[in-house]
Amino acid sequence: MREIDFDLTLTESGQVFHWQKTRDGRYAAVVNGRIMTDRDGDKEALEYFDASRDYSAVEKEAVFFPQAAEAMRLLPGLRVLNQPVWEALIAFILSANNNISRIRSLTNALNETYSDAYTFKGKKYYGFPQPETLAALDPAELRKRVTCGYRAEYLIETAQMVKRGFDLEALKHLTVEEAENELKKLKGVGPKVAQCVLLFGCGKGDAFPVDVWVARFMEKWFHVTGTPQSVSREGRRIFGSNCGIMQQFMFHAARTGLIAL
Repeated sequence: MREIDFDLTLTESGQVFHWQKTRDGRYAAVVNGRIMTDRDGDKEALEYFDASRDYSAVEKEAVFFPQAAEAMRLLPGLRVLNQPVWEALIAFILSANNNISRIRSLTNALNETYSDAYTFKGKKYYGFPQPETLAALDPAELRKRVTCGYRAEYLIETAQMVKRGFDLEALKHLTVEEAENELKKLKGVGPKVAQCVLLFGCGKGDAFPVDVWVARFMEKWFHVTGTPQSVSREGRRIFGSNCGIMQQFMFHAARTGLIAL
């Protein structure tokens, strides 16, 4: 198994927002209704941490793209997580027009306000509220208690659709284009949020989210411009079936200045 840099993957890379460091320097979070730690070796944890993906094979594909190859060389401990779809969906609805610190603050506030506490090594951890919980909330209350602004309506209406039968797991069996179109039926889900959910929640390595940083490196390094959807399509065409994996490495390298834009 490729060695994981948990600081980078769980707190710095912008793909998950509710993991916390324990007193002894480990990481823990509530995932899918259970405490998970960075040292768990069961099937669910290994899947979450993307243990089965052959990153060396992706590196061989990346040699054709100097910036992707350099990003993978500079960030050997980065992994692309396989989160529960519902958890990724809620986190990335909260991500709209926010930075990583703010997304983490909103995610933790939502979880602590509307979920049960789990105790691990004397510390409390909170998972994501269930669709039924969010679906029953009043938007004004949610805005006041979580300070999530207009996203309150998005969270509640999306939860109501999931409660009524919108099948999140079925997205895994669709193509990226089909799954994106389905996700955009949910309130607050545009192209970028949909692609993030597909990459980080549905295990689709051929999803290609486009935010401001991705748009910048696609223009600077690959001379690709356009709408987020057209840039995403071109990213999938250029980089192939592992485009989303390469994207995550390049995104972090560009955002942090490891590779100059």
